[in-house]
Amino acid sequence: MDGQPQLNLHVLGELTATRDGAVVDLGGRRQRAVLAGLVIHRDQVVPADRLVECVWGEQPPANAPGALQAYVSHLRRRLEPDATARQREGVIARAGPGYVLRLPPDAVDAWTFEAAVESAAGESPVEAACTLDTALKAWRGPAYADYAGEAWVEAECARLTELRAVARERLLAARLELGEAQLVIGDLEALVKEDPLREERWRLLTLALYRAHRQAAALEALRRARTVLADELGVDPGPALRALEAEVLAQSPDLDGPPAARAADATALVPRPRTPDGIVDRDHELTLLRERLEDLADGTSGCVLVEGPAGIGKTRLLDELRRLAVAAGVWVRSARSSALEQDFEWGVVRQLFGAGVDDVLGRAERFAVLRGLCELTTRLAEQAPFVLCVDDVQRCDEASLQFLAYLVPRLEELPVLIVLTMRTGEPQHADDLVELVADETVTVVRPAPLTEQGTAALVADRLGRGADAFVATCHRMTSGNPLLLRQLLRALADQGVPPDAAHVDTVRAVGSRAITSLVTLRLRRMPERVSIVAHAVAVLGPTADLRSVADLARRPEEEVAAALDVLARGEILRDGQPGQPLDFVNPLVRDAIHADIPPGERALLHARMERRLKSSSSRPAHAGVPTP
Repeated sequence: MDGQPQLNLHVLGELTATRDGAVVDLGGRRQRAVLAGLVIHRDQVVPADRLVECVWGEQPPANAPGALQAYVSHLRRRLEPDATARQREGVIARAGPGYVLRLPPDAVDAWTFEAAVESAAGESPVEAACTLDTALKAWRGPAYADYAGEAWVEAECARLTELRAVARERLLAARLELGEAQLVIGDLEALVKEDPLREERWRLLTLALYRAHRQAAALEALRRARTVLADELGVDPGPALRALEAEVLAQSPDLDGPPAARAADATALVPRPRTPDGIVDRDHELTLLRERLEDLADGTSGCVLVEGPAGIGKTRLLDELRRLAVAAGVWVRSARSSALEQDFEWGVVRQLFGAGVDDVLGRAERFAVLRGLCELTTRLAEQAPFVLCVDDVQRCDEASLQFLAYLVPRLEELPVLIVLTMRTGEPQHADDLVELVADETVTVVRPAPLTEQGTAALVADRLGRGADAFVATCHRMTSGNPLLLRQLLRALADQGVPPDAAHVDTVRAVGSRAITSLVTLRLRRMPERVSIVAHAVAVLGPTADLRSVADLARRPEEEVAAALDVLARGEILRDGQPGQPLDFVNPLVRDAIHADIPPGERALLHARMERRLKSSSSRPAHAGVPTP
């Protein structure tokens, strides 16, 4: 009814509840098991002895019926705190020999997820992709994670897990039908690795590779599938995989992806990403992107480069641009650069233009290819305005990057908007990117870390309205990095942590683990010489400066200075002033890097530091100069 508090139960992860967005304390594990048993038997009367089994298994206490009634009473008070004792059967009602849960279909995440998967089966690829993408984001971990392995929940967990697997496969199949072959290859490889015995995943991966013009890789995927099935099950691939292999070998036209979109069909053929949740503190950036789209409608070209460290929200801004463009009826061509395919010549260009570009790329000279690609862009722009999006351009293959650098100053009055994202702190094709960024027509946008107000908004969105101390701790732990903040909030939500002042210490503990994971991953992507310098800075602590780091790392000062610059661009070290001590962006970053140093290297660095200190203290003091 209108005006009543909105109660939601979440079982796709640990069992939690929210009431008008605020976390509800459901009590201890056994008490929550009563609620889980009622959710599993949706709209059914669950006998009391069945609930007793959920709570205590095969060894219930002598007073189990009375204890069960107490648990139900406590749950009623917590789920309906504003109701009187007589009114508290609105959610958990007594019915015959047991109890029944009375909630609307959209009040339990598992119920809405199941309905979405069923609905998507009858939708177009565009609608199905949006429906399934939104539904899958409800999963915060294994279903009923706090009761994993218990017999009474095993069948329901298996059912929901299978439904999730099907939804993930159908989502990627829908995206394939929308022409996103290049973009889904990585996701499909991950799915195959997760469960290599599901033949549908091998089929989709093979199809994606073939449509991405990687026929050899497609056949290799089929070979891997055959090997896995033979080794694990002793069987040959099923009819679907065998038929697909024959079609790949024959280069069947039935395997081709959707044809290039015509201007009139642009809106229908481009998927509509849902509005990204949690975009805060980005009014300036979103206003700029809207203005550029309006300029595009007037026939004005442009190029925007969104630059920043990992997790600052570059890709989310790109997603929002796509959504705005599709809403305006503008055709979008997208590509995502990948470290795995960085040596695949023209890989990004092929993603952007599809099979229609093969004739151009077959020309002998590089300059002739670049001119041909510009002519192709011009012909497409004459049909209708469009947007070119390239994510992680710092990983772009060299040939495609040359094309982008060649194209930008030659857009002239073409109705083409180019939007690139670039992660700082990673190796890149410096010459080509410098040429691209230096072009006076390129607008460079550098999103800033979130403010404390922005952090409060994300906390409220995920956990409910947070206490000031809770929000301040979340902001301090993540340094305003949106990705890191979302990881932290996801971990807190999985543990059912309420956003109050009493759980500030929990934020610190969970945040420490999240930061450690992110920082070590970022550092391992950097060259070994940079990691060695970072390790030396972590060991030296507050006394670190250029000379001491070079001495401890046994590296030339010029090399150390270059490594320090990389660490600053990668948001690991603060970009301080000359002469100031080196400092990490967050004390937890220093702790994470120090803990990640291999034991042998750590022992060597500490031994060098001890010798350095002893040598320093043994030097005779000079007049007026204290001994260090």
